Amino acid sequence: MTIATDARQFSSDPTIYFDGSYKAAHSLPREELERLQLEALRQRFDEMRGGVQMLTALADELGVTAIDKLDDVVPLLFKHTVYKSYPVSLLEKGRFDQITKWISRLTTVDLSSLDFSGITTIDGWFDAFDAQSEMRLSHSSGTSGTMSFFPRTDGEMHLWFRTTRMLTNDATGLPANSEAPFHCIWPTYRSGRSTILRSTDYQIQYFCGGDESKFHVLNPGRMSSDVMFLAGRLRNAAARGEVAKIEISPELRARREEFESTQKNLRQSMTAFLEDAIENLKGERVIMVGASNQMYEIARSGLERGLKDVFAPDSLIQPSGGAKGQVQPEGWRDVIKAFNGVDKLVPMYSMSEVMGAHSTCEHDRYHIVPWTILFVLDPDTGEVYPRGGQHTGRAAFFDTMANTYWGGFVTGDEVSVDWEPCKCGLTTPHISHAIERYSEKRGGDDKISCAAADGAHQSAIDFLNTALD
Repeated sequence: MTIATDARQFSSDPTIYFDGSYKAAHSLPREELERLQLEALRQRFDEMRGGVQMLTALADELGVTAIDKLDDVVPLLFKHTVYKSYPVSLLEKGRFDQITKWISRLTTVDLSSLDFSGITTIDGWFDAFDAQSEMRLSHSSGTSGTMSFFPRTDGEMHLWFRTTRMLTNDATGLPANSEAPFHCIWPTYRSGRSTILRSTDYQIQYFCGGDESKFHVLNPGRMSSDVMFLAGRLRNAAARGEVAKIEISPELRARREEFESTQKNLRQSMTAFLEDAIENLKGERVIMVGASNQMYEIARSGLERGLKDVFAPDSLIQPSGGAKGQVQPEGWRDVIKAFNGVDKLVPMYSMSEVMGAHSTCEHDRYHIVPWTILFVLDPDTGEVYPRGGQHTGRAAFFDTMANTYWGGFVTGDEVSVDWEPCKCGLTTPHISHAIERYSEKRGGDDKISCAAADGAHQSAIDFLNTALD
């Protein structure tokens, strides 16, 4: 096959290209991987250059017409603020036709025929998107006072979860391409339109074998996007002492009170939910994601009662954040492993903007999946560091699987990368488990510089918002 054909298969569906083998995907020689990545990047640029209006405007400003080496794409990587750069007043006023016009400049999907007549809520807007298009639009949590919107399609969501299933099989010792079902313990809402809640239908298909009864949820309802937006606006206004300036309809105020009550009940019932799930799923193969401190407390308590090896050994236990301000005791991982009956924990590094779930190896290093191209930037200048040796800086990515939107993205994360093969034997670049947010390190201020291209980025964002009212 030619390199063009190889790269097309590599980015179109890595599960087919690597025959479902996670180890094969992470064992390509460095030169071969970067050759594939460069060709896939060229193909995506050529496809998107005239199809994603925001990219077209930015490339025109910078005079970029072709990609000759990986680092050529760095000035074209979107800042994470792009996805929330619309006038927030449009969301406050329910101008969903105008926000959709804004979104249409970030995707190749034709949204011109979507009808939002009579729709007055964010939830209703998302319902219309789902009913009338292939797009499965999702949003961020809204804690900043507005929402970022991510224009991913149903096909891309399936691709994301096929590759995640490949990772899951490897992490749990199942054969490549296995479709053996798991029970999923999901300690939040059954559904919603935030990116994490968008994933539940796909989790049920790819991890639970399509069996809803294997998906165990804390709250069977749907999290309201309207209420999430309102909560973020109020939280942001309270920090500025401007709550009185926020106008809230009586209907939404009632939903806010309902939301606060529900959230309080969720927090109070979390431990009981997890303990019930553990009791009912003894011996089963499970996937469980939860706050590391809460997992530890449940495991410690269980071991004290003589409980251990609760689940099947090919279960996937993923401790996440949640211990902010707390220091976990020495040996906390061993306590969680002993209680759950697994020989390793598998934290993952992921984000809404990129379809990559980067899991840790036995040396506590996150390995970047090969279909996601990693860049490490100087946090102050935006200049890209060499693709070799060890560097600490701002993480940026290009997602080669994104085929209806531009996959280039600059994060707010500080990472320490090692480009050399890991002691575990995998050849992909790997980053330290210690990942920090620049906004937290810098007192909330995280100005992203893009290697002397700031003016071009601002011009492109201005274009994105052209003729919106």
